[in-house]
Amino acid sequence: MAHPRFRTALTGALGLTLALPLTLAPSVTSAAATTPATAVAHPDKLRHSSDFQNLNGFMWYYSTYFGYKYADIEKDLDNLKRRGIRVLGFFNPYNGDKDTCDGCSPLDFYSVPPQNGTIEDWRHLVAAAHRKGMKVVAYFVNIYMDEKSGYFRTAERQYAAGDRTSREVSSFHWTTDPSEPLPTLRMGPPSESSWAYSSTAGAYYWRLWFGPGFDYDLPTNRAEVERIEKFWLDTGLDGFMWDVGRTDSRWQPFAVNIPKTYTTNDKWLTFERSSSANAADYQQFGINSWFNYADDDTDNDYTRIVDGSIDANRLEAALSNTDTARNAGSTTYAWSIWGDDPETNLIPHTYPTYPKDDVMRVQEAALLAGSGILYGSGMYDQYIRWSPKLKANWDRVLETVNTNKALLPSASRTRVPAGADPKVYAMRRTSEDGKQTALLVYNFNSSPTKVTVDLTGTGIDTAQMPKDLYDGGKGPVIKGAQYTVSLPAYGFKILDVATR
Repeated sequence: MAHPRFRTALTGALGLTLALPLTLAPSVTSAAATTPATAVAHPDKLRHSSDFQNLNGFMWYYSTYFGYKYADIEKDLDNLKRRGIRVLGFFNPYNGDKDTCDGCSPLDFYSVPPQNGTIEDWRHLVAAAHRKGMKVVAYFVNIYMDEKSGYFRTAERQYAAGDRTSREVSSFHWTTDPSEPLPTLRMGPPSESSWAYSSTAGAYYWRLWFGPGFDYDLPTNRAEVERIEKFWLDTGLDGFMWDVGRTDSRWQPFAVNIPKTYTTNDKWLTFERSSSANAADYQQFGINSWFNYADDDTDNDYTRIVDGSIDANRLEAALSNTDTARNAGSTTYAWSIWGDDPETNLIPHTYPTYPKDDVMRVQEAALLAGSGILYGSGMYDQYIRWSPKLKANWDRVLETVNTNKALLPSASRTRVPAGADPKVYAMRRTSEDGKQTALLVYNFNSSPTKVTVDLTGTGIDTAQMPKDLYDGGKGPVIKGAQYTVSLPAYGFKILDVATR
């Protein structure tokens, strides 16, 4: 999401539109992504699981770009919750430039986009979501300000008048010597960091991305970032996906410490392009969530098993990344396939699909959310264009997950043997309190398949009538350790099972 995996379109001075991630962190290879990561152990393990380990169902709004009104979203909260959504994500709540980075480039950190309503509308939305047990998070830029912002324009005029100490002027790094070394915490590629001349100020300022950058080596720059973050934390935000992101100690107070300590609600903290390959580094830094696979609009652990990129064994290795995070008190996440590039997605409103979207996207949800990965829709604009059938069944997966403790991210997960077919898979999930166990079985083939799982050693009772959590009613009766279920193409079962 640029978004939490977010990608953004960068339109440069030459008029070229490049579909690039906002951070140039090394991309994750399939091999790295399917190798269980090593994270720093959490001292309390699962004795005190976080709020975000006990819910699922994200819905991301590109609110600035599409002009969704916060008051209208507030009115829709009951409907969203009924559909299985528990976390609302906003591609920046502050007033951003709609035409730059889909709205995340900050024009005014202390107001909301006028097309979305007022700051009071925002506060009411957050408070209403909290009353309903829902969370609100944001994609957030805390590394620069748009050069068109009124705040920076004021700083330019003040600098020209000889002021060197005002809040506005001191929020940025100025120089009269363009040969001066650039700040080193650049939060992006060298090409996006430069000294830019302001004819209004008569001096150079450090430019990062699309405007003056915040230099974390300067106390006055840090003070303004702290003020910005506290302003938004005071509205009740439950977490951030930070733009770009670096595991640099100079940025740690702002990416981790202030959000965690200034307000007491549990926080979801991550940054784009974070992946399980670097889980240990993120955990030590203080970030508590990252992509289970990689920051990719059209590839996740589900796409790779259905297209043959990985088999069931490598799927297990990939899903074990979320086990590692869970045991460290953290989470991993993934989004349904989507796209946010303005030229290819937003303007014509076309988005990636599966060959059999009405079935496969539902199975995607059943696998990713069902395995304990935080999951949802990367863009509300795409979700509302799905067929009624797809929306109804996809929603039902998320509601199934949220109403069964054995399916939440806090629940443990172990693989259940399911034969030699590389495109079938099964797992057991057990709730944190040990009171509920679920058996999940998947057929990733494009044709119907009978899947036989081996319950030997799983602790699942081999003589019982399971409850079908997704379809309702009773599941196929279990009469022995070898348990067979018939699944349609891209079918799955989510069964509540008794244990011995």
